[in-house]
Amino acid sequence: MIALYRKELRSLAPFLFLSFLLMAGDLLYRPFTERLDELRWETVASYLRPGEGADFAWILMILSVCLAYSAFPREHEDRTIHFLHALPVRRPSIFVAKVLAGLTIVAIAIAMLLVSDAAQSLWNVQSFDGGHWHAGLALTHVVMQLALCSIAYAHGLLASVLRLFGLLPYVLVLVVASILADVFPGAAWISPAELLVTRYDGGELVIAWTAWAVHAAIALVALTAAYGAWMGPADRIGEGLDRAKASALGKVGFGCAGGLTFIGLIVLLVVVSEVDVGHDDPIEPGGRTVETPSLENRSRTTDHYRFTYPVSHEARAVALIERADGIHRAVQDELGADAGPVLLADLTEVSGEHLGIASWTHLRVGVVGETDPARLRHTFAHETVHAFQHRLTDLRQGSAARATGAFAEGSAEHVAQRVAPAPDALRQARVVAAASWSRLDMRSDVLLDVRALRRRYDTTLTYSLGERWTEALVRSCGEGAVGDVLRAMGRDGAPDDLEPRAFWQDTLRAAGCDLESVDDAFATLMDDEADALAESIEELPRLGGGVSGRDGAAVRVVALLDREVDPSMRFFVRLRADEDADDTEAVLVRGRLDPDDPRRVVYRVSRARIPSRRFQLQLCVLDEPRGWPFCEVWQWASAP
Repeated sequence: MIALYRKELRSLAPFLFLSFLLMAGDLLYRPFTERLDELRWETVASYLRPGEGADFAWILMILSVCLAYSAFPREHEDRTIHFLHALPVRRPSIFVAKVLAGLTIVAIAIAMLLVSDAAQSLWNVQSFDGGHWHAGLALTHVVMQLALCSIAYAHGLLASVLRLFGLLPYVLVLVVASILADVFPGAAWISPAELLVTRYDGGELVIAWTAWAVHAAIALVALTAAYGAWMGPADRIGEGLDRAKASALGKVGFGCAGGLTFIGLIVLLVVVSEVDVGHDDPIEPGGRTVETPSLENRSRTTDHYRFTYPVSHEARAVALIERADGIHRAVQDELGADAGPVLLADLTEVSGEHLGIASWTHLRVGVVGETDPARLRHTFAHETVHAFQHRLTDLRQGSAARATGAFAEGSAEHVAQRVAPAPDALRQARVVAAASWSRLDMRSDVLLDVRALRRRYDTTLTYSLGERWTEALVRSCGEGAVGDVLRAMGRDGAPDDLEPRAFWQDTLRAAGCDLESVDDAFATLMDDEADALAESIEELPRLGGGVSGRDGAAVRVVALLDREVDPSMRFFVRLRADEDADDTEAVLVRGRLDPDDPRRVVYRVSRARIPSRRFQLQLCVLDEPRGWPFCEVWQWASAP
């Protein structure tokens, strides 16, 4: 049996090269494209991020099924199965040797991944526990990966009895599982890929033991059936299939069967796509819900837009479309601009991070995720302003994003509030802006330099404080100032590579204004609003705190409040590696009020989500479910 096992390993050796490319291929380029001493483990092992892992599971399962199909079918096609049966080896030993050889290749592939992840992560000596690589979590996931591959290998062995047609029942089951997961999210575990979706309870990796047990039991049945088939009637089955496929009638029959099965799957998907099975999925920090749109879309063209929208939300989309041209004309008037080209507006956007995004002549606005018509019109107006900004500045606003980031969002908010008001959102934003200005000792210079803002403050202030800075600009420089500034940015001969303050001095001078008068108007405006909104600002608690130790496998962060608060308030902490980290790299964790101390908020952060041994954190509170958060300044912390 040992000799047969070695023979099987030699025959599967080509899979090792494929395995290396799949599991450790990043070793070929990452050391030359990134700094390994700054590389975080979650960047390398992205499948360990919360909610991730399904895509990686499919890679493992496909590899396992390919290995299973290289076991017995190859012997039958090469006519070497009879030679194996003639050897002085028991037939069960042949089966065991092939299974062990296939799983050995899988284990080597997973070992490659383990070594690759560790080798790339351990260079970062500044990270938590030596490069942020945790042996316990890594080895636990390795065991889960190997278990999933064993399950997929067992099913692959059974499917390979019928060759290609053996996969069709599995494809059908996976399609049905996907449908059930949409209709009944609790049934998602039916798909084996869900077994590797990473979830944490605090710092503990959550293992769905029940789902694992069910899949393991089914795989054991499949393995037993595969053994019975390959060790018994598989020869006759294979020979019968070969004879059938060799005949003209057989070719027609197999072709029709495959075609009908494929058509059946397509019809099933189309039928299901017509059923609106939307469900709510709360996201942080605002608590907005995201619905599921239908797959069928429709188009509609107006004077200034070409719309695409989902049929499932047609009424909501049409209500917006009917007012879209009016919004466009109002934005034109505010900016003193011509109409420009027709804008392509995609209303099918579904995002847990934003309601809209714009680029040049394209808009994407989440009609699916917004139920409030006023907010939807406001968001649409905001994105329309962005499209005008890109055109009027000839995209220079983007190339000078460090200096223009706050103005881009602030002026879009300012104009959008004029043409499509959202009063509740405006008041909430102004309370947060005034609170940040008065409590955090802010100055206007940080709004002129987004990098400086990001290093110390919450970058969502580009919307709220940026809108107030734009108001100060209008008060100082006149009603047409926003459009004049945009055109000054895009003028021919405008100097490049200026520092933020020099950029604004040059731009405002070209627009017929000066930066000092805008700064003075902004400071006066914010001081006045801080006084006017003092009562509302006082309702926002001050937060102070930091890392207080470990809580099992998690890091415990505690925030202390200066007063008791309404239990409906939401608290969260952001974590990042350092002050230069991008916003998309920040980790957000919800906190809970301590039931024994209403002035204490506790956050349990998984060790895998701590970006480094020394990192930064920011404590935030959300007063309104749909409002803006108030965040304290970023502060340094150390993992215990």
